[in-house]
Amino acid sequence: MATSAKQDASFLEQFEPDVFWTQHGQKITWGAICIAALVVIFLVWQRQKTQRAEEAASRLAVANDEMALQGIIQDYAGQEVTASAMIRLADLYFRSGRYAEAATTDQKLLSAFPRHPLVQTAVLGLAAVQEAQGNYSAARDQYTQLASSYPNGYASLAARMGAARCTELLGQAKEARQMYEELLPMAQGTPWQNEALVRWTVLSRQEGAAALTAPQPETGLLNLGTKTPISATGTLR
Repeated sequence: MATSAKQDASFLEQFEPDVFWTQHGQKITWGAICIAALVVIFLVWQRQKTQRAEEAASRLAVANDEMALQGIIQDYAGQEVTASAMIRLADLYFRSGRYAEAATTDQKLLSAFPRHPLVQTAVLGLAAVQEAQGNYSAARDQYTQLASSYPNGYASLAARMGAARCTELLGQAKEARQMYEELLPMAQGTPWQNEALVRWTVLSRQEGAAALTAPQPETGLLNLGTKTPISATGTLR
């Protein structure tokens, strides 16, 4: 311990602040300037990014036509706001009957933002395009895949409803009725509740009516001696 204390004291005696600053002061000064410059650059960049995001959000809020939405997508490529603009543009195309353009826009979103929360909406949009074009089998497959990939996702109920609807449109009434029935407890309190209930009710009544009008099996008895059917009243047929 004594030896260590002597060494420390010797070092302090030999340490000259003026000499140290002469040798290293310029490096320290430049290092401090560089750090300060980096901090300023980061703060300016962060402020510009925030302002740009606010500007993009303001533009998106009032964008109601194709040109405005296309402008946002081009001006803010790669940013979060672009995905929202793409979804709105795809919906605009869909409602205008421009199904190919709607599908292309949804597909671009999936390629540019594969992990974005709006991916579910884009896939739902692709399935809706298939359904609108009458490709019910392909649409049902996409709806089913979406529901399986995101069982607890915000688009899950819409996808399940779409799959049931396409199944009904394919003429598979019994299967569709079962799908609507399974949806009823999950759809409680959602916009899908009434639709699921109405479609289940309609298909149930149709199934009941079909059962009533179906040919009834023979109820007559056979004359064991002649193998001739005997009606319930006892007369020969």
